[in-house]
Parts: sequence; C-alpha cells; structure tokens
Amino acid sequence: MAGEHYVVFARKWRPQTFQDVIGQEHITRTIQNAITAGRVPHAFLFIGSRGVGKTTTARVLAKALNCLSVEGPTCQPCNTCDNCRSIAEGNSMDVIEIDGASNNGVDDIREIRDNVRLVPSRSRFKVYIIDEVHQLSAGAFNALLKTLEEPPPHAIFILATTEAHKVPATIISRCQRFDFRRVALPQLCTLLRAILDKEGVKCTDEALQAIARAAEGGVRDAESILDQLVSYCGDEIAFKDVFDVLGLVDWQVMHDLCDAISAKDIGRELGLVEDVVTAGKDLSQFVQDILRYFRNLLVCKAGGTKTLLALPDEEIVFMQERAKRFTLTNLIRLVEQFAELTKGFDSQLAQRIAIETLLIRLSKRAVELSVDTVIEKIMLLGEGASISVPESSAAPTAYETEAPAPASRLHVTKANLDGAWSVILEKATEDQIALKVNLSNARPASIENGMLLLRFPARASQARTALDKPEHQRRLQEALQAMTDNLTHFRCELADDEPATEPTSNAEHLPRGARVSKDDARTAMKDPHVSAVVDMFKGTIVDIKPPKRHEQP
Repeated sequence: MAGEHYVVFARKWRPQTFQDVIGQEHITRTIQNAITAGRVPHAFLFIGSRGVGKTTTARVLAKALNCLSVEGPTCQPCNTCDNCRSIAEGNSMDVIEIDGASNNGVDDIREIRDNVRLVPSRSRFKVYIIDEVHQLSAGAFNALLKTLEEPPPHAIFILATTEAHKVPATIISRCQRFDFRRVALPQLCTLLRAILDKEGVKCTDEALQAIARAAEGGVRDAESILDQLVSYCGDEIAFKDVFDVLGLVDWQVMHDLCDAISAKDIGRELGLVEDVVTAGKDLSQFVQDILRYFRNLLVCKAGGTKTLLALPDEEIVFMQERAKRFTLTNLIRLVEQFAELTKGFDSQLAQRIAIETLLIRLSKRAVELSVDTVIEKIMLLGEGASISVPESSAAPTAYETEAPAPASRLHVTKANLDGAWSVILEKATEDQIALKVNLSNARPASIENGMLLLRFPARASQARTALDKPEHQRRLQEALQAMTDNLTHFRCELADDEPATEPTSNAEHLPRGARVSKDDARTAMKDPHVSAVVDMFKGTIVDIKPPKRHEQP
C-alpha cells in the first residue's frame, strides 16, 4: 500500500475520447467531422478559461490523428495501441507539449522551427501542443508565424490560451479558432456523480451542487475539490463539509448578516465581520460569499426556481422568508454594491474597512427613498389612501417599504389618471431613455373600454411618430397590462388645435431671482433630455453652467 503511486482525480478520470469531453460538444463535433471529411487544419487555436478541457481535447485529437488501430485518422482512437498509450502518458516522441510560460523566447521557437521539418518517428503526424501561448514574446511569435504560414504536411500545431486578446491577430488568422465554454452546473454534477459512484463514495445532491458552484464551470477545479473532500470526509460527503474544506463562511453567518442588515443593526454587522476576521477567513472570499447569498435572495424574490438556487430545501425556505423583507429594487441595489467590493484590495485591512463602511452606509437611518417608492406613495395619497409613518423622526429607509404584491395592480380611473400615468411611465421606461423622452411629451387624456388615450401636443409630432415603433408599443402595452387591472392597450393622438410653436411655458421654469434669462431657458428646454427632466419632476431652471473642461497636464 505504501508503495502505490496515488493519481489525483483530475488525472485519473481525464477524458480519453471525444465523447468523454463534457460541455464542449460544439468543438468535439466539429473536429470529428473534419477528421471524417479529411479536412483537418494544420493549426488550431483553443481558447477558454482554465480547466475546461483545452489540453485534454488536444491530446485526444493527437491520438485520433495517430491511432495505429486503423489505416488513417479516426474519430474513435482505440486507447490501446502504442501511440494512444504513449500520448495519454505524455511520453510520445511525436506529440510535443510545450509550456508557453517557461519556453517563451525566440530560441525556443526557433528550435521548434528547426525540428518541425523532421518526419515523425512512428506516427502519421508530429503534433505540437503549445499551452499558454499568449505568454510568448513578440520575437517568439514572429518566429512562429513563418512556420504557421507554410508548415510541412506532417505537422499539426495546437495553440491553447486563456487570454486570446494577447495573441497577435497574425497568429489567430492562421489558425482555426475554437472557443471553449465553462461547463454548466448540471453537466458538472453528472460528471462528479459518475466519479463518486466509481470511487464508492456517497455524497448528497446539495453538496455536489455546492462543489460544482465553487468550481465556476471548471472541470479540473471541480475534480480537485472533490478529491480534497474525499480525503477529508472518507466515504461520505455532506453539505457542511464543502464549507469546511473550502474555507467558506458558515451559512448561518450569512443569515445573521442578512438579519442585521434588514434590522439596520450596525453593531451586529460589525461584530459578524470581526468574527469572520478572528476565524482567519479570507475577506475576499467572504465578500464573494455575501454576493452569492444576496444573489440567491434576489432569485427568490424574482420567483426563481430551485434549480437556479441549487440549495438544500431547508435553506431555500430560510432564503424565501428573508427575501420578503426586501423589495426587488433593494436587492438589486445590494447586489450591485457588494459586487463593487469584489474589486481588488491591497490588504485584508483595506478589504475589511470597505466592508464595514458599506454595511454602515446600508444601515444608516437617513437613507433616501427610491424614486419608485416616492411616486407610488404620491399616487396613493392622491387616491385618498393613508400611509403609515414610522414613529422615529428619521426618514424611512428603502428597507421599510415593501413592494406591492404582484396581484395588487392599479385600478385606473379618471380621478387618479395623472398619478397612475406617472407610475406606469416610470416602469415602462426603465433603462429606455429614448422612450422616456418621447413619452414625457404625452399626457393621459382619457380611458375607455380598457384603452388609454395619450395626447401629444402639435409641437411633439416626432415624439408621437416614435411611438409607432413595435418595440415601444410592446413595452408600453406590457407595462399597462402588468401594472393595471383595467388597461390593456393604448392609442396616441396629436392635438391639432395646439399651435406648433415653441413652448410658452419656459418662463414658468424661471423662479424669482433666477440667474437665467428667458432666452437661455428656452434654448435649454430645446434639449429633449433637459425638457424631459424638468417636466417629469415639475422642476425649475435656476442656473445654467457650462461643462467643466479638463486642462491638459
């Protein structure tokens, strides 16, 4: 037993045929078709992140070209002949694997150029696999270029890289390019389950999914993590074991942090950060865990499926309960803010300060309400509804305002038409600046038989015409149907009785004592973005400042 040589999972279960390579069917199928048709190119460029199968596919291709069980190249290498075995073991004289990171000089490539003319010793093709090819020097790339232009018929080059943008265009243009994808979670789980079955190790589905998530689409990383867990756990792997082995923060800490954020308990938040630091956890990984946790909350809030969460059932219940404490907008903002913390920091101290600062900012009392919430409350007040105000004199935070349930849609009447239109307009024009500018010219005129009539002034004929675009019509109609219970479509008309002149309301946008002349205000209002903002917020023009010019150093 002591004399046995242990082989890690990543090597032991390395794919030996094209069918064994998972997640890259778009590549393996193309290569097999090329072999069958006798159209094998002399140079390949394999691009993709680490551990997704680039070098493995290159070795399988080398075996397919040189397998001795048939007279010519085959899509099904036998894996038993001398050539197949020597290539798989990495000691074939005709398949030369080169590390571009350590053999990146001109002399290294010149040696290849001198030897490539020699015929293979016992194979059909001499195959050169250059890994991390982007690390070659400029001189080395120039030396390689000539060989790629006019290679001998027995030479095949397979270049692999994780950073395609660093490979010169002259090299890329002389290769047939293949882009490897990260492997999907279900495929990784299937692969890991097959390995565990062969190894006689039990593992829960939740733990398997946690391993696959941690690998982030990399087969080699997934197999390495699994290997480590088997050493740690023996013949049975549980969900908690994945957290222990990978140094992840316990899931309960994430729940506690979420509770503290929703309660705006700054002391508890900072205490949890202190506990994580004291436990010796890496804060960069901690931030990744927080980001993943709130992403799961966002998925729960948005009605995502169990497959998207890939968590144990009891954890999903906890997540769904906590997701109710936040609005969808809040969670989106939280995810965006924690994503900012994933940017590189020089030290653990800098990372810690950044985390603590963000948590304090998220939990302070005087957080301004979102525009969506303000408009919604104004509309409710217009309908005569009462809105509860917190006992505290501090302004309510975004976390204290829960989004309306999906079933509670607006019932639009003549009395609340203007307020309802403000809310619908805001929803329909999210991330649609052109649509927002055009619709800001419209006014709701009436509703009849489920139809909303929008009236445009004569001066806004172009804005009216823009609403004929199918994508704009679809966007507004979907907003009406989603947000109201009695409006399903709309119609636009141009107010013919309104003169097509410059708006005379510019003076209204000049408060008493303003430093802007009427002419300047009129000019500013010609800008559709300015007029849209002034109109939307019923604002006034106080001053006009020229854009700042940055002086050249």
